[in-house]
Amino acid sequence: MYFEIHVTTLIKQFSHHLEIPERIGAWIGRAGLNDETLKQTHYDKDYKHYTFGSPFPREKAGVYKQGRVYVITIRSSIEITLRRISAALQALQEDEYFQFIAASPVQSKKLVHITELTTVTPAIVTIEGKPWVPGLSVELLLQRIHANAEKKYNHLYPDQPVRLEQPFIEGIQVLNHKPIALAYKGRKLLGNKLRLLVREDEYSQKLASVVLGSGAAEKNSILGAGFCIAKGLE
Repeated sequence: MYFEIHVTTLIKQFSHHLEIPERIGAWIGRAGLNDETLKQTHYDKDYKHYTFGSPFPREKAGVYKQGRVYVITIRSSIEITLRRISAALQALQEDEYFQFIAASPVQSKKLVHITELTTVTPAIVTIEGKPWVPGLSVELLLQRIHANAEKKYNHLYPDQPVRLEQPFIEGIQVLNHKPIALAYKGRKLLGNKLRLLVREDEYSQKLASVVLGSGAAEKNSILGAGFCIAKGLE
């Protein structure tokens, strides 16, 4: 099971689609500083267990327009985290780039069986300090995504740790020919959009559900990287 809210916001400055993830992450982060629990997790190195999608509606030209209203989906594997984020954004109201308008109630989501996940924002995987890019080992990419999901699950459920003998993904497809560069702290982080085929066993399904709530791979709460949609049975 995972949880999500839909935040309606007015964008106050024109923003390129590769720059706006950093701005959204910073907005949520600043809001969280007014909540003691979120403030503590902000400074911890542990997983934050939330991620967010791109503003909707999408802009065909790739630039989000000043003065226009958009909706941002924020997800988490932890219900109370979303409740705190929603309240914190409402308390902050606005910053340089966003003005809060409204947030939906927290919705719980569960798929009985997940067959595949597709990252609609680039998933970021680093190997020895360097980004994975097309042309490198796909097997290594698969292993890193699995290891990240397994660590997130075990962080969420320390009393029920999982260590699978094989990755929860049985197939992977890279959907872009060139890596996608997201702006972050004055530099660029390279990521890729991926299609992940999920195994049918119980624990693979549990890891897939955590990926839906917490995001695939790295930089989920900072950049909304690895935000997924799923196919399966509800």
